[in-house]
Amino acid sequence: MTALGIESKFSTTLGPQGNAEAERFMQPLGKTLRTAKVENRPWQQELNRFLLQYRTTPHSTTGFPPAELLFNRTVKGKLPMLHKRNLVNRHREARQNEATKKEYHKRYADSRRNVKESGIKVGDCVLVKQRKGDKLTPYFSDVPYTVTHRHHSCITARNKDGHSITSNVSHFKTIQLDGLR
Repeated sequence: MTALGIESKFSTTLGPQGNAEAERFMQPLGKTLRTAKVENRPWQQELNRFLLQYRTTPHSTTGFPPAELLFNRTVKGKLPMLHKRNLVNRHREARQNEATKKEYHKRYADSRRNVKESGIKVGDCVLVKQRKGDKLTPYFSDVPYTVTHRHHSCITARNKDGHSITSNVSHFKTIQLDGLR
């Protein structure tokens, strides 16, 4: 992967926002496959048709079709080309376009979600968000954990029994130890 310039990034469990690019790609792909099933068409053929359209359509973030960036040439698809494009600096331009769009979308999402920097740090006592079992299930477990590691929005915490959990910062809430039973 390093030889190809691919950087691996792992997302935390139950945090699809951390893997937004893959999640966003899966939406139209899943819709295509569900439509093929409903219309009794072979899913493999529909998958190939979807991938051709996806790879030859200019991406809204980079401004270039993925196949053009991959093969370093224009790839003909079903859509007509309106103008010929200069292929010389497209990789640099695509990276600049992507960085600009990502920064814009991050600022927009942060402002819409009223994002604040979390004050959770290594050594803090926290409670972990739990899944709802029924209407009476509390949002957070009553077992206290201590934060052992933090990397950006990913937190690792351990309880007194040695159980360790790694999740997004939004799944934790700080507590004062004397406030618990």
